[in-house]
Amino acid sequence: MSEDKIMSEQESLRLITSMISKAKNQYYESGLGALLWGFTNLICFTLAYLVDTIKGFNLPFNPFYLMGITFILQFYFDRKEARFKVAKSHLDDIHKYVWAAFGICVLILTIVGGIANIGYIVLPLLLLLFGLPTFISGCISKFKPFIWGGIFCWILSIVTFLYQSEMSLLFVAAGATIAWIIPGFILRARFLKTIAKQQNGL
Repeated sequence: MSEDKIMSEQESLRLITSMISKAKNQYYESGLGALLWGFTNLICFTLAYLVDTIKGFNLPFNPFYLMGITFILQFYFDRKEARFKVAKSHLDDIHKYVWAAFGICVLILTIVGGIANIGYIVLPLLLLLFGLPTFISGCISKFKPFIWGGIFCWILSIVTFLYQSEMSLLFVAAGATIAWIIPGFILRARFLKTIAKQQNGL
């Protein structure tokens, strides 16, 4: 076997190893989804708290209608940033299905719960749901801020079950902040750093 062929095989092996390493270790999630939904929930539930507790504070619309705008923005940014993904694996599908199931459960709970007029009991249930996909995503990606965020939502859920009142709305807002907004900023910083390295050929 010639020296050129040996070098060629070694270079090919290094290239394949590098590609596998990037696909395995690079958590390309931009953090934008977490920030979008984190801030949307923070704003919606804070506004709902103000409407419920401050006399004369009214809005010309239901604050939760803002989530419809966030759905559109999420779809737009997902398509825009898809080109930055290095590779797609079965873990990507797991993330997608977990969060899709979460979204369906939240829709059923909020819509049917509203029709059934179940009141503040919906809020600790929402926090339970908030914690589930967040914790799972954190474990899959080995991203500790999501893991702790999910656990924090479950702790808030216990508190909210025991003390159901207008304050429960703020507990949900706090859960969204810890579970999604703070991790979202961390992911966003990592994502932008990764993109800068790719643009510089590193």
